[in-house]
This record gives sequence, structure tokens and C-alpha cells, in this order.
Amino acid sequence: MKKILFLHSSSELYGSDRSLLNLIKNIDRNRFGITVILPEYGPLVDELKKIDNIEVLIKDIATLRRKHLSVKGLIEYTTNFLNSLFYLINIIRKKKIDVVYTNTSVVFPGGIAAKLLGRKSIWHIREIVANKFEATVVSRIVNLFSDIIIANSKATASAISQNEDKLKVVYNAIESTQKKIVNNRLTANAKDEIVIGMAGRINRWKGQKLFVDMAEKVLRENKTVHFVIAGDVYKGEDHILDDLKTYIKNKNLESKIKLLGQVQDMDSFYNNIDIFILPSIQPEPFGLVVLEAMERGIPVIATNHGGPVEIIENNVDGFLVDYVEASEMSNVALKLASDSDLRKNVGQKGKEKRNNVFNLENYVKNISEIITEL
Repeated sequence: MKKILFLHSSSELYGSDRSLLNLIKNIDRNRFGITVILPEYGPLVDELKKIDNIEVLIKDIATLRRKHLSVKGLIEYTTNFLNSLFYLINIIRKKKIDVVYTNTSVVFPGGIAAKLLGRKSIWHIREIVANKFEATVVSRIVNLFSDIIIANSKATASAISQNEDKLKVVYNAIESTQKKIVNNRLTANAKDEIVIGMAGRINRWKGQKLFVDMAEKVLRENKTVHFVIAGDVYKGEDHILDDLKTYIKNKNLESKIKLLGQVQDMDSFYNNIDIFILPSIQPEPFGLVVLEAMERGIPVIATNHGGPVEIIENNVDGFLVDYVEASEMSNVALKLASDSDLRKNVGQKGKEKRNNVFNLENYVKNISEIITEL
């Protein structure tokens, strides 16, 4: 049995968290022994503990974030990095780990510990770093201390490495939810009220403000539409949420745009919207939420860069729109809001694409083969 140590930087249930959960839940645990290290207790820990034959450890492994790019921050990070490195060396030896699997680009100690001990290192990259200096630093470290780099899209791959020998592209996937869908709004022929939703971490690049701009334009033409935003900020970044609330308030849209916070029951979220939008203003590495909406037959509008370009065929199984200004997004949203047949047709084609191309069996099979070949 090959023993794998998974390192991840979050204990929540956003896209990268759910992708890791799907992999661990469905990988052959008779072939692979699984240990997972997470930074704190949270929803992902609860879900992992439901799975047989895995071990979950709680340890805040050093994660490089923007707050560390100062003298004080670098001192704090360096101390945490050294503590994390020694901790991981001890764990790898004690548990006789064969492969260290780092599930995010900015957790460096795992790959370095693996190399120091002569173990294999897989780095699964699920982010595109926008800042050129930061991207260069991350790329060099990942390429130096990895044996294999898995990227969740071609867009992510091109941003992290040009080493074709190391680089593998494996698209994310989701579990089928057909048995869970009991009250899909899309079965209705017509409704007085349309709900448009987005879901994702609230930060500077996920496009919540662009979503608000779109909502403002839509409401000028159709005042029956409502909007929901699912997601929360990273710990310590409450000012970003406060800024978003102020932005909504200044546009007098508080009664039309509901901030849901972090949603645990995503089935309920999707079953209560008619249109899904991914309005990222920087390239989305992949866009797992696009697949989740497609799986439920919900038509998707996404900004025209990054991973969604590899998922969506424009005007066929979804829509790709401008990421700089909200006019194109609002026009497509208005068209979908007024045409239930269009919503159903595009939603159905998206569902077929998800089932045929982005299925969980391929995802787990491809990653299992990569681990085995090491």
C-alpha cells in the first residue's frame, strides 16, 4: 500500500476543498493509505471524518499569504515555516509516507520536506497567482520541489510551469447529485420571480462587485429579479465584506441582493436559483461551481477567461461574457430571465457536458494513475 500525506490550506467547503474531498472519498483506500493535515477544525474536517480508513490531523502548516509580504509578516511566516518543516519531517518518518500531496500552490513545507527525505512530491495547483513577482516565486518553488505538478486546467498549467515532463492537466469533477434534487425550480414553466445567484469566496477578484453592477443594470429592465451571493471572506479580511455591503447599500440594492454568507447546504442554494453567474475579474483557475450548476441543469454565465473557457461552449451549453464591464453580462442575464425555454435548453446541454466530460470517475482514475506511476 502506498501511503499518501495530503496537505491543504483550508478546512472549509469551497471549490478546492470539495475537489480534495471528492478525491479522498472516491480513491481506492485499499491501494492508498491516506493521512490529511488541515489547518483547523471546520466543515471539511467533519466531512472527511465520515470516510473510513483515513486519518485527519489538525496543524496550521505555514501558508504564504499577502499579509506576509512585510518585514513583520516575513518574520512570522519564517518562524511558522521552520516549525511546519520540522513537524512534517517527523510525520513523514513516523507514518512512513511515500508521497506528499500538496493541494495548493502556497503551502511550501510539504514539498521541501519530501525532497529532504527522498520521498515523492505531487503539487496540485488550483490557483492562478495574478501578481507577476508572486507568481514567479511560487512557480520556481513548485517546479524545484515537485516530482509531478497537477493543474486543474490548461490556464492554470500555463501559469505555473512549462515543464511538460512534470506537468499533468486533470480537470476537476463533482459527484452526481441527481438523487438529491427534489425541488428544482427549473421544472416550472414560468415564474413571476427569477433568482440569479453566484457562489465563491468573497475577495477582490471573484467579482462580487461586478455581479452587483450586473444586478443594477438588470433591475433597470426587470424589477422582479432577485439576486443572492453565497460565500464569506478569509479569516481576518472582514473589511472586504464590509466594503461589499457598502457598495450594495450605495446603489440602494439591499432589498434585491441577499448576502448568504458561507452556505453549508449547497443543494438548497442551487435548487433555489434559476441562473448561475461566475463573474471573476481575474482568470478563474477552473470553476468547480460551474460544474455544480451544470449538474443541476442551471444555465451558467461566466466571464470569458481562465478555466470556464475550457468548460463552456459559448451560446451552446453556457455563456461567456466580458469581465471588465457588466453590460454584456446583464444583457445575457435579461435574455435568460425572460425565456424559460432558453434556460431549460442551455441548462440541459450543460448537464450533458458535465456528465460526459467532467465526471468523477475520470478525475479519480487519472490522479490514481499519476500516484501509482510515481
